[in-house]
Amino acid sequence: MPPIVSDSYKEKKKKEILASALICFAKRGFQVATIDDIVEHSGISKGSIYNYFKSKDEIYLALMTTETEETNELLTKDLDTYDHAIEKINFLFDVYLTLDVAKDETHSKIIVHNEFKLHAARHAELMEKLTARRQQYLIQLFSKVIQEGQESGEFNQQLSPELTANLFWSMIDGVTIQSIYKDYPYKQVLTEMKQLFLEKVKA
Repeated sequence: MPPIVSDSYKEKKKKEILASALICFAKRGFQVATIDDIVEHSGISKGSIYNYFKSKDEIYLALMTTETEETNELLTKDLDTYDHAIEKINFLFDVYLTLDVAKDETHSKIIVHNEFKLHAARHAELMEKLTARRQQYLIQLFSKVIQEGQESGEFNQQLSPELTANLFWSMIDGVTIQSIYKDYPYKQVLTEMKQLFLEKVKA
């Protein structure tokens, strides 16, 4: 009879696999990194890894889901501390303005995330999952802030909350991927974007 494995043990193992995978993806790139690299780094057998995840794609999706859910929860709590929608917009911009894009870990994550998006673009099922995650967390989060601002009279009533949310995240995605270039003026560009965006949304 095989040994009974507790749920807490399984969860611990999954976290160990995901932590090692993130390091391997960041170090070698998503396309180049292999399950064998994760085995070597984690010390967990290939068979055990496949007990938890069917593929490298599934590992990455699990990483993204965990990171997105945790980030969304933290952002939601922080946003709830502000009374006005304009303050919430300022806060969301400042989250990215304080991001140290020159830090090796952050730089690697930006590259890995965008590398996976390009990979997913060639696989319809993966793209559907990424699109659903983006809509569920990022677009809904920002759309809600725009709706609050319209209800309070702070924001232009003609704005489409969903379109405005897409505009915000497109700006963030664009400036973060540009930050991979040496000497890119990340904070200065994002500060200008923030000012232009706030002018657009104000009533």
